[in-house]
Amino acid sequence: MRPISRRIIGLGVISSLASMTSPTFANPTPTAKCRFLGQKTTFKGKLYTCIKGKSKGKTILKWDSGKVIPVASPSTSQTPTPSPSSSQTVSPEPVIVKRSEIPIGKSSEVPTNSTQSFTAKNSNGNETKYILARNSEGLIAMDATCPHQGCTVAIAAAGLLCPCHSALFDPKNGAVLRGPASYPLNRFEVREAEGVIFITD
Repeated sequence: MRPISRRIIGLGVISSLASMTSPTFANPTPTAKCRFLGQKTTFKGKLYTCIKGKSKGKTILKWDSGKVIPVASPSTSQTPTPSPSSSQTVSPEPVIVKRSEIPIGKSSEVPTNSTQSFTAKNSNGNETKYILARNSEGLIAMDATCPHQGCTVAIAAAGLLCPCHSALFDPKNGAVLRGPASYPLNRFEVREAEGVIFITD
C-alpha cells in the first residue's frame, strides 16, 4: 500500500505544478486598447488605468496592474433567516470613475478660429496638457497626448504635430490627418461660465 500511496501523491504534485504553470494562470490584460493617459476600463473583476511605460527605450501607453473591484457578498450568518432576500445573490456595485470639472483658462485666451494649449492638473492630480480650439460652431477641448505612443502633440502650421513619429491631427477636431496614429485625439466635455473655460476630465 505504501508504494501506491507515494505514486498517487507524486502524480498529484506533478498535476498541481502543471496547472500552476498553465497559461490560464498568467496575469491577463484588458482586451480594450490603451488609447490615452487616465483612460479606465474594467476587465475580469479589475479596474485598469492607462499609464505611460517603457518598451525598448520608447515611451508607450499601457495598462497598469489593475485594482480588484470589491464585490459585496451576502451575510454568512449561521442562523437561517426567514427573509426571502437571503436567497438572492448580491450583484456587484457599478464602478464609478471619478471625473471632475477643471478650470483651464479664460475665454478671452481662445478667440474664434484659434487653437491654444493649456496645462492643468487632471482629476488624478497629474499635470496634463490640453488643446482648446474655437471655431464658428463653438469650443472644443482635446487631450494633447498622441494616442500612438503617448507623446505630447504641439501646435504647428500644418496642425497638431506629434514630435515622436510625425503623426498629424486636425486642430479643429483632433481627427487624424497623417499616421502612424490610428485614433483621433481624445475629446473632453467643455463649458464656459463667467469668462472661464472648464473641462470635465
